[in-house]
Amino acid sequence: MKKKRILVLTDDMPWGHRSIAKAIYGFLKTKEKDNQIEVSYAEVKAPIDILNDLYIFAYRFFSLSNRISLKLMENKRFKKTFLEMMENNLPELKKIVNKIKPDLIISSYFFHSQSLAKWEEETRGQFKLWTIVADPWSNNSLSFMDGADLHLVYDDVAYKQAINYGIPKENIIKTGWWTRQEMYNFQKTNLQFPIKQKMGIEEGESVVFVGGGSLGTNAITKFLPVLLLIKQKCSIIFNTGTDKLAFKMVEQYKRIFEKININNKVRILNYGWIENMGEVLASCDIVFGKAGPNFLFDVVACQKPFVAITHIGGQEDGNIDLILKKKLGWVKEGLGEAEDFLIEYLKRPNKYKNKYAKTIEIEAKNNERTMERVWEKIKCPTKS
Repeated sequence: MKKKRILVLTDDMPWGHRSIAKAIYGFLKTKEKDNQIEVSYAEVKAPIDILNDLYIFAYRFFSLSNRISLKLMENKRFKKTFLEMMENNLPELKKIVNKIKPDLIISSYFFHSQSLAKWEEETRGQFKLWTIVADPWSNNSLSFMDGADLHLVYDDVAYKQAINYGIPKENIIKTGWWTRQEMYNFQKTNLQFPIKQKMGIEEGESVVFVGGGSLGTNAITKFLPVLLLIKQKCSIIFNTGTDKLAFKMVEQYKRIFEKININNKVRILNYGWIENMGEVLASCDIVFGKAGPNFLFDVVACQKPFVAITHIGGQEDGNIDLILKKKLGWVKEGLGEAEDFLIEYLKRPNKYKNKYAKTIEIEAKNNERTMERVWEKIKCPTKS
């Protein structure tokens, strides 16, 4: 029997699209041995450097300004120009597709999905195209396309959005969020204390994670001054992603903080890019960070409460609603709110850790079944 060839496709940027693709690819690779499938993975650079640069700048420094770019996406003239740019994206995609000759392409990056949908219209039947709708509750028209055979969406909210944009019900499947399996493995109690020991964390010591997502954000640096006011023994882990400027700012403050030695109860751990994110998150008690979907659901998988300190305007507005409605944590984006909440949390950590423990567990268990839902659809493509 001929093996079914599956290509998991994404772009080359270190953000959520790549994380989703790696999660799906990693899971499907575990199915290769006992099933007639052959799975490949490809990162293809999209020819939109200037748009990526603008996005990263807004991401790190002016997150709410991204609402303007989303409004532009709905402008007919801009959308037409944007779609024309996608045609320039096809040559590199065609090289990969012609080399691998997949029966199914699962694309986690909307730009690639849009380009392939245009090509597939000319080569209908050469491959099936599944596209990941990579924001849970805030999507625009470019997230959906007529040429895709299937849209993989997070839940009912995105499902209804797809319907409203004209996608037939049979071309949509609700799966949950696409999180790497290893993120679920470290949340077990018997694993967490050895991890803490390895990091030099003492038993009973509060551990706070402050993260800005894969690209980093200057919002995390607002926590630095308040560390002088903390009276409880704790470790504060800063995760700056690929943001070298934020990393240097935390590092400089850490040196000053240690020299002043006013507060020897607080230990600052300054990390840049973290490969073993599941392991590090497992060592923490609570997470403060930018409310990007992949970071949020990584935290949920590790069953930790999340405190949103910033988000990308427009694109991540829905994540703020999601956190509150699904009771996954708190939103503290106002001036001084996050810092005040940190002080209060450290006074009574158990109160806050237990408040949303049940609802976080429910969300984690639902998302842990996501990949099996994807796999069932691959095995039984005629089922809706």
